[in-house]
Amino acid sequence: MYSFLQSEEFSKLETEYPFLRRAREQVFGLKAITCVVVDIETTGLEAEQCEITEVAALRIEKGEIVDVYNSLIKVHATLPPEIIKLTGITDEMLQEEGKEKKQVLRGLYDFVKDTPLIAHNIEFDLPFINHHLHKEWSIILRNPQICTLKLSRKLLPGLASHKLGQVAKYFQIPTPLTHRAPGDVEITYELWLKLIGLLEKQGITTLEALLRVSA
Repeated sequence: MYSFLQSEEFSKLETEYPFLRRAREQVFGLKAITCVVVDIETTGLEAEQCEITEVAALRIEKGEIVDVYNSLIKVHATLPPEIIKLTGITDEMLQEEGKEKKQVLRGLYDFVKDTPLIAHNIEFDLPFINHHLHKEWSIILRNPQICTLKLSRKLLPGLASHKLGQVAKYFQIPTPLTHRAPGDVEITYELWLKLIGLLEKQGITTLEALLRVSA
């Protein structure tokens, strides 16, 4: 029975019959949720005025990374010195290794599809992504949203700081490369796995229940 619930055939049936997904979640818990963990780096804090310099995303199935998407993005302006210092991303890197924003954002959109999104402070990442997606393609992501920042605040109220690096330190998650999208997205993925245990101890085992507590 368990092997059938994890099979590709069952996954196809779930698309047509959503109640089957809920049944699988009841058996396997939150690790049964297919999701995409995403992180971006930017030139500043305002989506309307600033650019995205890097995106990274991990597709997660049954708690495991099954696909990766990441790219630097060409920015046709000089980066602020404080952003270079914070991220280590330079103008030269973006021009030599980066791809055009229109191409990268469409690739991210196609990678994500309709999968639930996870990010640490998703209220920053998703509006940024959607602003530039709409600007380039007249489309936006309307996916279910799971914010590990909000979850850590609710589940770990005693922490002095809920910044990604501090929550990772609490769980003893290595942080060799921060303020770069590929590094931060891996830390967020590891954090998500840790939070699953705390959520399930509170009886939260389905996507619907998770979305309520993450709102």
